[in-house]
Amino acid sequence: MTQVPQTGEMPLPRSQTAPAQSDVNADLGLSGAVADASEERFLNRDGSFNVRRQRAGWESINLYGELLTASWPRFFGVMVVAYLGLNFLFAACYDLLGPVALSEMPRAGLARFMACFFFSVQTFGTIGFGHVYPANTAANMVVTVEAFVGLLAVALATGILFARFSRPVHRVLFSDVAVFAPYRGGRALMFRVMNGHRTHLVDLSTEVVLTHFEEVKGVQVKKFHPLALERDSVTFFPTSWTIVHPITEASPLWGQTLETLSADDAEVLVVLRAIDDASHQQIHARSSYKASEMVWDARFRSIHSRDAQGHLLADVSRLSDIERVDLPAPRAEELSVRIAEPH
Repeated sequence: MTQVPQTGEMPLPRSQTAPAQSDVNADLGLSGAVADASEERFLNRDGSFNVRRQRAGWESINLYGELLTASWPRFFGVMVVAYLGLNFLFAACYDLLGPVALSEMPRAGLARFMACFFFSVQTFGTIGFGHVYPANTAANMVVTVEAFVGLLAVALATGILFARFSRPVHRVLFSDVAVFAPYRGGRALMFRVMNGHRTHLVDLSTEVVLTHFEEVKGVQVKKFHPLALERDSVTFFPTSWTIVHPITEASPLWGQTLETLSADDAEVLVVLRAIDDASHQQIHARSSYKASEMVWDARFRSIHSRDAQGHLLADVSRLSDIERVDLPAPRAEELSVRIAEPH
């Protein structure tokens, strides 16, 4: 497992002056080029990266991986196209063999080609209706090849379909905004996550990293700061989890405002890992928050209630509900503890 670095900096072309040597182990694997444009975020809200590879050659195509991760409509679309394409190919072979290759077939034209196509479908699926059969050696050879190809194709399609159903798929929901909320006499950066599936997640852990521009020796440099959390792991995840970073004097967010965070192109990167209780496989979820998605002096509203029988209810639709609070400016002596005890 890749460990998040403790500190790091990454030079970017905000200035024409050559920056100092960067720490190659401190960029989280994103590389400096990702942040060339300060308006572009590292991570999209859905966890995808803003990087597109070009000119990698046909060797870069991973058909198995593409079929595993494609959407269901796209997957079935590819399967239908492949199935029809193979049958059209073999139908063309039967048609080219001439009218004597298959028995009881139209002599020519579209009617013959369609009859060859449906004969191919029957052969591919080992149906064999009986009244049409190969009448010479060449036709029998094509039937033999098609039967073999059909056997392999059905096995591959079945395996990929099984793999798609067996791979762990999460629906970890992140709140739409992060808030700077009151916390133990000061403030803390908070955001909320929730499991959107009916199956359970256990042994959750999270890493949160702040990335923003800082001036180092007159050069604007992209730096990464892991944020210390009130709690970075939980055993059970039946409702929601509010992830809290206390803003103390040791925090890189100390003394920051939404204006300074926006000016420095700040982004909070979040990586969450958990075990799916149904499949016992690990899942990963990613998201991020830009300064425009952070709310100052607000807190999350409770999503919990109880029914008539006293059962605890968690309302998924209220995951991002917040309310404003008025806070005086925090005093430094109230924020002297780096990480507070869990409340």
